[in-house]
Amino acid sequence: AVDDLNDWVGVLGGHPQAKTPNIDRLARQGVLFEQAYCEAPLCNPSRTAIMTGLRSTTTKIHGNAGSWFRDNPDFADWVTLPQYFRKHGYMAWTGGKVFHHPSGKYSDPISWDHQYSLVMGTPFPPDEKRFPHGLDGEFNNAYYDDWADWVPLDVPDEETNDYITAKRAADFLQKDHDKPFFLACGIFRPHMRWYAPQKYFDMHPLEDIQIPPYLESDLDDVPPMGQRRGAPGTPFNIIKKNGEWKKAIQGYLAASSYADACIGVVLDSLEKSKYMENTVVVLLGDHGYHLGEKNHISKVALWEEATQTPLIIRAPGISTHNTRSKRTVSLLDIYPTLIELCGLPERDDLDGRSLAPLVKNPEENWPYPAVITQGGHHAVRSERYHYIRYSDGGEELYDDTVDPNGWKNLAMDPKYADTIEDLKKWLP
Repeated sequence: AVDDLNDWVGVLGGHPQAKTPNIDRLARQGVLFEQAYCEAPLCNPSRTAIMTGLRSTTTKIHGNAGSWFRDNPDFADWVTLPQYFRKHGYMAWTGGKVFHHPSGKYSDPISWDHQYSLVMGTPFPPDEKRFPHGLDGEFNNAYYDDWADWVPLDVPDEETNDYITAKRAADFLQKDHDKPFFLACGIFRPHMRWYAPQKYFDMHPLEDIQIPPYLESDLDDVPPMGQRRGAPGTPFNIIKKNGEWKKAIQGYLAASSYADACIGVVLDSLEKSKYMENTVVVLLGDHGYHLGEKNHISKVALWEEATQTPLIIRAPGISTHNTRSKRTVSLLDIYPTLIELCGLPERDDLDGRSLAPLVKNPEENWPYPAVITQGGHHAVRSERYHYIRYSDGGEELYDDTVDPNGWKNLAMDPKYADTIEDLKKWLP
């Protein structure tokens, strides 16, 4: 599980300068889902949905701090994905950020036999090197600090927490185990702040950085609730005004390449282990991330950039090497998918549906859209259309086949009234 990883990976082509050779090689070993979406564009609700198999509208988990599914009496004893494997003879180990945090109640200790790593991320640079951007004092408060820091580190990979988490997962794979295992490895970068060893910044020279497709007037046809994300004074507008946009992009690309290197540590060990040919591997981000599109930098939005994320499933003997599926799928589907791929008894109380038919045949008919929730707002993503409905009734509709950047809101065009009615049927 990789935090805040959008489609800026080599095989998805979300940014032409992304360098993620390890993610790319895993994609060549299994099925790459080109249109995979989070259930919620925020860490805790997204990861809760993945690990419980329940929508955030079911668990009522919509935020991060102070919001935990087991505090709801209806789900205090809910059997999570790793718990279900444990019930059926597996041992479950975890390290890094898999649930919302690697330690405390937010790691859900009762789900695991062992938590092998309680750390995440990379070190903070010395204070004198932090916030070196000179943004006229606009970032001198806690809210903006988190959105304006990308610093190369003078440390080797081996001294960073995400690498340590990956190495301990790699060590696990070199040992003999008496029972089958569910192993979860959570890499925190490219979550803000974008601190990564210097060599990953060197892989993305600042003078060569390309900005993503951008339309200055992009928000003009967006309802007020959407426009708030890109209002004057929000982080991206300050970054752009002060000439820091390319530095932010460089920081994100560097942090993603560092995360990819950590993933490579685990994959190298798997390939050298005796488990290579009988182990299902799933790689996912928990949601996407904006780097300036729609005047927004962050997640917490229902647009394409915040909701799309990589999903790769490698299932020996089931998936075909180097295949892609254009079907629209949800991370909510991972729980039922894994229990079917591993031959565990089916559950009929999950909100997701098994992707096993698509793992076997990526072109299988799949009439289901992905449904994404952000608090009281929702999006429905079919293979062609991206529909958003805000809690006040505001709407957006984009046709991905002719407008992949989502620059023209079609919601007010009467020609699309029937399309919207069809998509609205999937709203929670």
